[in-house]
Amino acid sequence: MIVVVVVVVMMVMMVVIVELVEMVEMVEMVEMVLVDKWIGGCVDVSRVTRHASRFTLSALFLILLLSPSPHLLSSPSPSLPVSKSHSLQISGYGPEDLVIDSLNNPPRILISSCGRRDEYPAWGEIQAYDPETGKVENLKRVNEPEGLVFRPHGISLLVSGPVRHLFVISHDDAAGKHPVVVYRVEPDRLVCERVLEDPLLVSPNALQAYPDGSILVCNDAAKRGSMVEKIFRQKKGNIIRFDGKQWTIVATRLGMPAGLAGSGNDVYVCTSLENRLYRFRYVNGTLTGKKVLCKINGGDNIRIYPGFLLTTSHFKPIRFIGHVGSKDKPSPSRIVKVNLPSGNPQILFEDDGRMISAASVAVIWKNKLIAGQIFESNLLIHELD
Repeated sequence: MIVVVVVVVMMVMMVVIVELVEMVEMVEMVEMVLVDKWIGGCVDVSRVTRHASRFTLSALFLILLLSPSPHLLSSPSPSLPVSKSHSLQISGYGPEDLVIDSLNNPPRILISSCGRRDEYPAWGEIQAYDPETGKVENLKRVNEPEGLVFRPHGISLLVSGPVRHLFVISHDDAAGKHPVVVYRVEPDRLVCERVLEDPLLVSPNALQAYPDGSILVCNDAAKRGSMVEKIFRQKKGNIIRFDGKQWTIVATRLGMPAGLAGSGNDVYVCTSLENRLYRFRYVNGTLTGKKVLCKINGGDNIRIYPGFLLTTSHFKPIRFIGHVGSKDKPSPSRIVKVNLPSGNPQILFEDDGRMISAASVAVIWKNKLIAGQIFESNLLIHELD
C-alpha cells in the first residue's frame, strides 16, 4: 500500500513539474514578445535562466504546494452561450483598449490598436469604430513632435463641455520611454497638444484623466517586463499622479496593476498578480482607504457605468502566457460585471479563446457588449439580453 501511495505521489509531482517547466518556458516567451533585453541588457538572459532553472522550478513547486491557487488547479468552467456573439475583423492589430466617444456625431468607439507580435508590423493607431455601421477607420494624427514612437496602450477620454481630449500611453521600449500623449479629439483627426514624460513612467499600463488637470497612471511593474516580478508575484507595481506640473507616487505594493478607472472620488484598480479588484478614495490628490472589492482572476482594463463596472479576466494564466508566445494557442476570456458599491461580480460572457482570445477590455453600447483583445485583429460583439 505504501509503495502504491509513493508511486502515485511521484506521478503527481512529475505532472506538476512538467507543467511548471512549461510555465517557465512560456514566461520566457512573454519576455521575448514584450522586451528585447532583460535588466537593461546588462545580464545574459539564457545564462541566468540556465543557472537559475533548478531554483526557479523548486520555488514554483513550493509556492504551488503551499499556496495553491484555485484558478490554476480548478477544472475549466463551461462557456456561456455565444449564439448571440460574433467576431468583427478590423484592419489593425491588438485592439487592447476601448473608450466610447458619445459626443461625436455619430457616436463611436475609439480603439487603441498596436501590433505586439514579432510577425506583425510595428504598427500603432487610434481607430474609430461606428457600432451602428460596423465601419472601422484610422484617425489621422497631427502636430506630433518629430521622432515620437507611437505604440499605444491604455487610453482615457476626458470630456470638458464640447472639448474632448484623449490621453494615450505610448511605449518606446528601444529608448526606454513611455510617455502619456495628449490629443484634442476632432471628428476626423487627433491633434497632439502635449507629450508628458517622466522617470516615474516606467511601465505604465492604464490611466485616468480628470477635469482638474490631474492624471492617475498605474505602473504594472517596477521594471518593465520583469520576469522575477511575474514568477514570484512581487507587489512592485504602483500608481503615480500628475498634478499638472509634476509626477508623484500615490500608491505602492500592487501586484501588476493592469486596470485603473475612476468615478468621482472612487478609483478602482485590477491587480493581475494578486487577483484582486481594489477600491481607493481619491481626495485632495491622495489615494487612501484601499479596500478589496472582490476577487478577479487576472483582471485587466476597467470601464465604469452607473451602478457597476466592467472588467475582463485572464482566468487561465498558463494558457494566457502560452497565447502571448503564439497566436495558435488561444487564451480563455471572461467579461465580468461588478456591482457597485457591493462588489458582487457576475460573469456576462465567457469563451474558451476561439471567439476572442485574451480579452483585455469591454464596453457596453446600447444592447451590445463590445470587447477588445491584446494581440489579434478582431473585436467581440455580443448581444445582451
